[in-house]
Formats: sequence, structure tokens, C-alpha cells
Amino acid sequence: MAKTHGLAIINGKRTRLNRIWRQMRQRCFNKNDSAYARYGGRGIKICPRWDNFAAFHGWALANGYREDLVIERRNNDGDYEPENCIWTDAIQQARNKRNNHIISYKGKDLPMAEWAEYLGINYSTLRSRINNLNWKPSQALTRPIRPIMKRREVVYGQDN
Repeated sequence: MAKTHGLAIINGKRTRLNRIWRQMRQRCFNKNDSAYARYGGRGIKICPRWDNFAAFHGWALANGYREDLVIERRNNDGDYEPENCIWTDAIQQARNKRNNHIISYKGKDLPMAEWAEYLGINYSTLRSRINNLNWKPSQALTRPIRPIMKRREVVYGQDN
């Protein structure tokens, strides 16, 4: 009987890290996987070192894996390999998607959501300025926000 490393299944359940590893492999190798076109279909591969779960497990623990983090490829067009992967939270991972709108302004290239957060502008306001009003980034990012004018109720006979 083959001896296993005991890292993939604990108390009869697959570990979260093992599920992450298996899903990564499915995205890259299984043509029937719903995400294959965005990964394996684009040529994204997994380094040979990570064919073995124990090796991936060791890398993950040595590089900051926690239960609240997800694996992230720094270069979206790069492979799953130690030099291109980090552990990050879901918000940061979402900002590294290929379909993000990256805005270049004063030498910085950031996703629209990050610019909105950085400048304290509501994301939907910034998105509307750029996508609907066709403002240039310099205008969309620097123009002050107009306060919303609420109708004022006039109560007769009282001093306002």
C-alpha cells in the first residue's frame, strides 16, 4: 500500500489548500472545466514542481498562506509558479483581473476601483465620468464632486 503525505485530507475532508491546488490544476488542464478557456486555453501552465501537492503545500506555507487568502498570479499572462504567485485577499485579487479598467494618471497605473478608493470618490461616480461622460482621466480624477441638492421643504410661518 502506498504511503501518502497526509497533507491533503484531514478528518476525512480535503484541506482548503488541497482544494485550491486541485482547482488550479482543473483550470489549467481540464478542457471541460468552465474556467479552462481563461487559463489552460490561454496557455497558462503550472510549473512541474507543483505537480506534487506536497511541494505546493510546502511553498504555500513558506510564502504566507492563510485560510483567508487566495492564490494570485502577479502577471495575469504568466504561469502558476513560485516566482509569479503570491497569497492575497479576494479584493486585491479582483483588482488584478484582465477585464479591470486600468487608469494611467501622473505616472501611476491603477484599477478604477483603486483610484476611487485612493481619492475618496464613489466608484460609480468615477465609472460614470469615464464610461458615460467620456471624461479624460485627469478630469475624472480631479474634478470636485458636486453635493447632491435635496429639495428643501418650505414650511410657512417658520423662520428658516
